[in-house]
Amino acid sequence: MDKTIDLSVSTHNGKRKDNNEDSFSINGKAKPSDKDIMNISGEIGGSELFLGVFDGMGGEKMGDVASRIAAERSAELFAELKDLTPDMFQQAIDKYVNQTNAEICRTLKNSGNDRGGTTMAAVFIKDGIVYPFSIGDSRIYLLKDGELEQISEDHTLAMCKYKSNIYTLEEAETSPDSHKLTLFLGVDVDGNGLDAQFYEPFVIPEGGSLLICSDGLYDMCSKSEIVQMLQQDSENTATDLAETAVDNGGIDNVTCIVAKYLKC
Repeated sequence: MDKTIDLSVSTHNGKRKDNNEDSFSINGKAKPSDKDIMNISGEIGGSELFLGVFDGMGGEKMGDVASRIAAERSAELFAELKDLTPDMFQQAIDKYVNQTNAEICRTLKNSGNDRGGTTMAAVFIKDGIVYPFSIGDSRIYLLKDGELEQISEDHTLAMCKYKSNIYTLEEAETSPDSHKLTLFLGVDVDGNGLDAQFYEPFVIPEGGSLLICSDGLYDMCSKSEIVQMLQQDSENTATDLAETAVDNGGIDNVTCIVAKYLKC
């Protein structure tokens, strides 16, 4: 059944960076490369929707190149997913990941720069069911019944140490290792194969909210702040979140997509 979604998107340089290495994709339409600060909001309907946030890193303009490649290539992925059944989604996404990774690696090599890459946090929504997947530390959250749940897993050294019982969860979240990525698009330079992590599909209830964001948001905003803003009756919740992250320090680029389910 189709649902009406109040969709808002915001991306901002932050206070300490000259350019914005983040990108986003809505149904395969990527953020224009010349826009470092922008906001979009409005209602959207339909049975299929692709939302993705890509956080580039590497400096020397390579981060924004990597994230833009990933965002632009998502158009082909979205077109393919629309014609597939859910049991075929993972194969299509893995193909996208490996082809995108290869293109990023080629671009880096041709530029003479061996540093660069991008994270990815994305969802494909079909018939009201959300299919989430990610690589890196950009996150997917679900607000349901006033509780904020992190759907995605951070692919960082800190989380590896948490799983090995070296860190507690609190130590992992505050450790310098929390920003040391173990997976990202651009890491597989030898072409051995790189897969996204898939998470259990879910349904967003009426009144619930989906949040996809780069670490520039959740590093600067507390969980309670995020919940409060997602629950507010605002025309552009994503802008509210991004502006709060910037006001709280804005040490990194900030990008977020908010999808609020209004009614069936």
